[in-house]
Amino acid sequence: MNTRLDRGRAFRLAVCLALVAMLTGCMQLNIGLTVNADDTIDGQLLLTADKRFLTIGNRTVQVGFAELRQNIPTLPKGEERVYENEGFYGSLITYHHTPLKEFTSESVKLVREDDLYRFSLPLDPKKYGGKVAEQDPLNQAKFMQLMSFEISLTFPGRVIDTNGKRIGRSVIWKVVANQEKPLELRAVAEAAAKPSPSATGAAATGGDTDGGFPWLLVIGAVVVLLLVGGVVAVLLLRRRGRSATAATTPTGPAGTPAPTPSAEHPGPV
Repeated sequence: MNTRLDRGRAFRLAVCLALVAMLTGCMQLNIGLTVNADDTIDGQLLLTADKRFLTIGNRTVQVGFAELRQNIPTLPKGEERVYENEGFYGSLITYHHTPLKEFTSESVKLVREDDLYRFSLPLDPKKYGGKVAEQDPLNQAKFMQLMSFEISLTFPGRVIDTNGKRIGRSVIWKVVANQEKPLELRAVAEAAAKPSPSATGAAATGGDTDGGFPWLLVIGAVVVLLLVGGVVAVLLLRRRGRSATAATTPTGPAGTPAPTPSAEHPGPV
């Protein structure tokens, strides 16, 4: 009985491969993930197939997708629901603060080793095609060739190694159908962003780099105001002293200072 089922699946897959000239791809895997600094993951994974493949042999899209998915290594578990549009049918898996330890599968691998995150997605044909490899490994290679992958991955720290397109802290891979593919998609990134020199200097002087109240600036402003107030007070005291001295000094006509008595011109007796 199992032999008949395997032969049936192999036949349907062979038909799928025969339509490569007409169709864009047998299956598509789209992934968009964000790795958070607390070792959790947010994002979505979408696995779809062309409805023209799935309905070969008068099957429903549901049955066709279920059989075709058996040729794909297991995917990380999450909140899964059906995805369908005019041309494609498949599964959409959502991840919301999913712990990194729970994000494990035979296909997508994302782990933390000390201060580094390591991502890999093997594209080895031997891992795809289910039991078809036991009957015809060549079909297995063709199945992988027909698949397409579009993946976006964002890390909390700097990306230090990847075979994808690096954009800031993100890496993007776009592997189209009917083209040769690398053996795996990979990326290595730092677990957290390193502080900038300005942030380090602020921390050393007691500054708050987390958006808190700027106490250092307030204290500095108070000190400046006290210094300015002290200078103003000294100037006012000097001005008052000069005014008092001028008031006690005798004056001559028209307010001019009276001449100082001398031996030659003694004052009145």
